[in-house]
Amino acid sequence: MRLRLLERLKAAERGESLKAASAEELTLSLEKHLSLILNTHQGTSRSAPDFGMPDFASVMGSSDLDNIRELAGVIAQVIAKYEPRISNVEVTYNQGNKESGILDFSLSCSMMINDIKRELLFNTIIAPDGSVRIRR
Repeated sequence: MRLRLLERLKAAERGESLKAASAEELTLSLEKHLSLILNTHQGTSRSAPDFGMPDFASVMGSSDLDNIRELAGVIAQVIAKYEPRISNVEVTYNQGNKESGILDFSLSCSMMINDIKRELLFNTIIAPDGSVRIRR
């Protein structure tokens, strides 16, 4: 697995060598890109109108598990489409977080790093304002 093209170009622009990225650098790159994908609203990219997340305001504050599970499926689909470095993307709703207005999901995926398949788990929090935080 490699860093994203723009990350490689920025490194070259700064005069940094294009050495193989470490597992930590690749995981951080993935985390940043997932955050970008999930914090972008569909329709804001001219080259890829379906890049990012659709409007899910109706789900925020909802206790309807069917709607929340549907949102989890949409998150998984968007990530699978726009982050080709990972596979086996699964998003599950964590019902245990009862903080008002917060939607808490676990995102698991597989990533090849130096020819070794690694399993990753991220905590994905959607705040009442719709912003998304990704944490390992």
